[in-house]
Amino acid sequence: MALLLVSATLAVMALMSVIGARRIAPGKARLTMQWGLDGKPNWSLPRPLALAFIPAVAAILLAALAFGGESFGTMLPAAAAFIGMHALHLALLARRGG
Repeated sequence: MALLLVSATLAVMALMSVIGARRIAPGKARLTMQWGLDGKPNWSLPRPLALAFIPAVAAILLAALAFGGESFGTMLPAAAAFIGMHALHLALLARRGG
């Protein structure tokens, strides 16, 4: 059941990235990964890597939890948090123009 949660979480995040790739700053080759307190970008990645970064971290950590024997109920908050983090990052990119 835990592996099903990992798969579903990654599928949702992949769909979010595909939609984001079409709608967020289509002409930009690099997307911001972090902003400073002054609102200026601290660092960026090439577009495909930026859209895959949080899902990749989620895949590694959720798979480690699943193979470590964690239960579905224990992993559900972590999966929801990763989806929320990815949604926040995509919303900030859309709001600030990439």
